[in-house]
Amino acid sequence: MKRYILIVMLAVMLLPTGLVAQGPEREEMAFQKEMREREMELQKLESEMDFHRKMRELELEKHRIELDKLRKPKEAPAYAKLHRKEGPHALLLLVLVVNILTAVWVFQDIRQRAWGSGIWIVIALLTGLLGTLVYAIVRLGNGEKKKS
Repeated sequence: MKRYILIVMLAVMLLPTGLVAQGPEREEMAFQKEMREREMELQKLESEMDFHRKMRELELEKHRIELDKLRKPKEAPAYAKLHRKEGPHALLLLVLVVNILTAVWVFQDIRQRAWGSGIWIVIALLTGLLGTLVYAIVRLGNGEKKKS
């Protein structure tokens, strides 16, 4: 019997310690494996949540753009913008051209009638249509006929 106990003791001592100690280590490895799987699952859920959040942000931005388009009045065509920018300059140019043309008409009328002075040309240049209208009224009131 002593021999049997001794053999069992030697067998237990000679058995690899890994078999006895592997129980807790295996449990720890299984626990770590489970923890890694849970971490990976958590990362997967976080990435899905980020994806859905970004998609909602994109949809919101799309709706904001559509609302801005509805709120803003329709833009004028490019040629209208050009005219709008040129508006004051074009008006000033038009007034200047009208003043010059009325002054030329007054000058030609004075030469044809041989009546009046250069002051009417200056008045027509400075006042434009108003000065030309005054000249025409004075000319009609004079009653003289054109010289041929």
